[in-house]
Amino acid sequence: MIIYQKHVRRITAIGLFTILLLAAGPSDEAAGRIFNVGGAGPIGLRDLADLLVELNRGGEYTLRTYPPEHKRIDIGDYYSDYGLIRSTLGWEPRVSLRDALTRTLEFYRAHLPYYV
Repeated sequence: MIIYQKHVRRITAIGLFTILLLAAGPSDEAAGRIFNVGGAGPIGLRDLADLLVELNRGGEYTLRTYPPEHKRIDIGDYYSDYGLIRSTLGWEPRVSLRDALTRTLEFYRAHLPYYV
C-alpha cells in the first residue's frame, strides 16, 4: 500500500451509511436536502494505515510525498461534518473506526476466496 502522508479523511462504515439511507428515505425533513456524512473524527492516512496494520496483526506500507504533477487534482484534507444530519435525523456514527475496521478485516478473512 502506498500512503501519501499528509492527507486527512473522516471515515464512515458502509453499514452505518446504509442505516442512514433507510432513515433519510421516508423523512420529510430530509427531502431535497444534501447531507455530509463522516465518522466521529478525522484521521490522517498514515495513522489509518498504522491502525490497519495493528488490527491485521501485520502488513506494511510505503510513505510517499504527493507527486507534484498531481497537485492540481489534489483535494488535500477532506473530512465532513455530520452536524446537519444529526440535528435533522438524529443520526451520528455509532461504531468506532477501530471496530468498523476490525469487522471489515474479519469479513474479508472469512470470505477471501471470493475476492482473489
